[in-house]
Amino acid sequence: MRTRLLALGILVAVLIAAATGLAIVKSNSNGGQTGGDTTTDPVPAQVTGTTSVVPSARPVEPGPLSGLNLTAYTSDGYSAGEDDLARIKELGSTAVTLVPTWYMDTATSDEVHSEKGKSPNDDSIYRAIDAARNAGLKVILKPHVDVLDGTFRGDISPANRAAWFKSYRRFIDRYAWIAADVGADLYVVGTELKGVSGETAEWQDLIRSVGEKFSGRLTYAANWDEVESIQFWDALDLIGVDAYYPLSSEGESPTEEDLLAAWAPIVDRLQGLSEQWDRPVILSEIGYPTQADAAAHPWEVRVGGRPDQAAQAQAYEAAFKAFAGAEWLEGINWWSWRAELTPDEDPAIDYSPEGKQAEAVLSAGQAGLIEP
Repeated sequence: MRTRLLALGILVAVLIAAATGLAIVKSNSNGGQTGGDTTTDPVPAQVTGTTSVVPSARPVEPGPLSGLNLTAYTSDGYSAGEDDLARIKELGSTAVTLVPTWYMDTATSDEVHSEKGKSPNDDSIYRAIDAARNAGLKVILKPHVDVLDGTFRGDISPANRAAWFKSYRRFIDRYAWIAADVGADLYVVGTELKGVSGETAEWQDLIRSVGEKFSGRLTYAANWDEVESIQFWDALDLIGVDAYYPLSSEGESPTEEDLLAAWAPIVDRLQGLSEQWDRPVILSEIGYPTQADAAAHPWEVRVGGRPDQAAQAQAYEAAFKAFAGAEWLEGINWWSWRAELTPDEDPAIDYSPEGKQAEAVLSAGQAGLIEP
């Protein structure tokens, strides 16, 4: 039934586009964008034009979804990621998570929109997916919303929630069409939206709508402090958690044993959540800045903080040990690997393990060489 609804939904969308003469502007000169917005049509041009309108029938392959979130914050940034994807595979990853990002002006805005020069164009997303497949990686598509004034997305609280959900659905539907077209292995319907994730009925309706476009598996990437309050896990296939749990206090120098002791009750709670909802858990994000207090504030890079590769590597190893053998866990997906470096990023202290001690730990952990 879901497959028939999916096919019908695509056919209706294509007929509407043909009847009304809608077209998507595709231009690498402006990142595939018209003004500040990528398109006024929720169905990407690649789906309605240059590729088959029937989504890939490739079945989801068995096995874990573990790897890295690959980030890019310019219109064509993902096009530069081919070598990165090959390296991600070499490190033992089975999957890569792509993170197309749209924006809100402020935390109370009602509109989610693409931002010229910052949001990725569709062509770059397709090229990155092709490169990921060529590298032998599964693909997770995880659209993000950021706030241009710097507010954390978890603090988004739109003044008009009905208008916001209408705009957000247009955004999330757009990438659902792409996920369907390429046969993504997992699609993430939202990330860390704690300020609006309590609107259970809205999310259930959104998930139903996405399911009419994409027949694969779905999850929501809950922030660590909201995952246990979400009430729509039964509408999804996996429980996603962005696992930035604080494991130590400021100024401490925790040992690996300290970190494992901090992880123990968290792992127990996540296992209980899996059993409660009868869904596997996936760590949609987990990561640590390359700083001395990485385990105390894993959710942020502190400007001026002292670089400390050993602290980052230790936190990586503790996480692999804490979750080793967890049969209820679908995979671990690390934040992050850069397709390009933005001007405000300092690679010496940022999240990326590239070229650091944590890279060797990541490789060993993904090879199953780190045991409890």
